[in-house]
Amino acid sequence: MIDRRPIGIFDSGVGGLTVLKEIEKILPHENLIYFGDNLRAPYGSKSTEEILKFTLNISDFFIEKNVKMLIIACNTATAVALEVLKGRLNIPVIGVIAPGAISAINLTKKNKIGVFSTPVTAKMNAYKNEIEKINKDIEVYQIGCKPLCKMIESEWEDTEENQDIIKYYVEKLPTEIDVVVFGCTHYPIIKEYFYRELEGKQFVNPAKETALEVKKLLKKLKLLNKRDSKGKVSFYTSGSINKFKQLAEKILDRSLEKIKRALN
Repeated sequence: MIDRRPIGIFDSGVGGLTVLKEIEKILPHENLIYFGDNLRAPYGSKSTEEILKFTLNISDFFIEKNVKMLIIACNTATAVALEVLKGRLNIPVIGVIAPGAISAINLTKKNKIGVFSTPVTAKMNAYKNEIEKINKDIEVYQIGCKPLCKMIESEWEDTEENQDIIKYYVEKLPTEIDVVVFGCTHYPIIKEYFYRELEGKQFVNPAKETALEVKKLLKKLKLLNKRDSKGKVSFYTSGSINKFKQLAEKILDRSLEKIKRALN
C-alpha cells in the first residue's frame, strides 16, 4: 500500500527545519509540508495559553491539507500541546521531547544530563519529567536560554559577543554532566558555539531521533509512501517570505523555489 498523503511539520520559526532535514534523509520518498510560525515567534517567551491557541490554529491548517501525520518540531509546543493534539486529532502526532530524552538516557554514563531550551520548556520541566518516567536516578539540569531563538531567527552572527552569551548559559550547568540535549530545534543551527564550550560532552539532537521515530511509526501503521520518486516538499510561513527563504536556504543548504504565506 502506498500512502501519498503528506506529513505535516511545524515550528515557531525555522528551527523545525532541522527536523525536516533529518526526515528528508531517512524518508526521501515522503511528501512533506512545513509551516514556520515566524509571525508569532518566538514561542519560548509566550504564555502556555497563547502557545496552545497557536498550535490548535496550526493543526487546523494541516488537517485542511489532509496530512497523514503531524510532527510538532518545536520543543516548547511539544511541552504545551502534544497531549491536547493527540486527543483532538485522528492522525498520529509526534513531538520532539520523548525521542530526545530516550537518546540522552541511552548515552549518559554518569546519570547527569544538561538540557538547553526555551524558558517555557525549562519551566515546565519537560525533559526532566520525560526522563524520570524511564529512570528516576538521572539528574536533569534544564537551562532556559531566553534570547537565543530570537537571535537565530534574526540571522545569528559569528561574533565574540554571541559566543559569550553561549558561555553564560553553559556556565549554569554543573561540570559533571556528560550528555547535553539541544532542547530547542533552533539550537543545532548554532551547535558549533556549544561544542566550543563543552568539549568532551556528548550531544543529543532530537531532530535525528524524531525522524527515526517517524519512520518507525509510519511503518507500524502502514502509512509509508513506498514510491520510487523523491517526495515533494512545500513550505509555508506566517511571517516574511523573504526572511524565511533566506534562513531556510542557509539551514537546508539549497535554494527554495516557492514559499507561501499562511495563517497571517
